[in-house]
Amino acid sequence: MPTIKNRTIPAAILTLLFLIFQPGAPSAESLDDRVNEVAHELMCPVCQGQSVAESNSNLARDMRQIIRKQLEEGKSKEEVIAYFVNRYGETILASPPPKGVNWLLWLLPGLAIIFGGLGIGIYLYRSQSGKNSGDSGKRAQKTAADSDYMLKIDEELKKRES
Repeated sequence: MPTIKNRTIPAAILTLLFLIFQPGAPSAESLDDRVNEVAHELMCPVCQGQSVAESNSNLARDMRQIIRKQLEEGKSKEEVIAYFVNRYGETILASPPPKGVNWLLWLLPGLAIIFGGLGIGIYLYRSQSGKNSGDSGKRAQKTAADSDYMLKIDEELKKRES
C-alpha cells in the first residue's frame, strides 16, 4: 500500500499541470491584438471596401495610432468604437448595428435562404408528384395503343399468309 509521501508527489504534479493548462483560463491579449480587433470593426473612410486593419492609407495608419493610444489609456473597445462613430458616423462600422431599418440587413439573408429552400422543395415535390401520376396514365395509354397496333399487325400478317 502506498504511503502518504508517495501519493502527494503525483497529486502535486497533477494539480500544477491542471493550473497551468486550465481550460477556460483567460489569456492575456497583447495590445497589438486588441488594436487589430478594433481596427477590423472599423471601415477606412478613404479606401473602398477595406477595414482600418487592412488599409495602408495614411488615414488608416493614423486611426490605428489613435486606437492604440486610447487602449493604452485604458478605454474599452466599445468606447474606442464610439469615439470613431461620433466622429465619422455609423457608416464607419464594418457591420451595421442591428437597429432600426438595419434589422432588415440582418434578417433578409436568412429569410431569403429559408423561403428559397421552401420554394425549391415545393417545386421539386410538385414536379415529382406530377411525373408519377402523369406517367402511369400515359403508360397505360401507350400500352393499350401498342397492343392495338400489334393486333392489327397480327391480323395483316394472317391475311397475307392465307
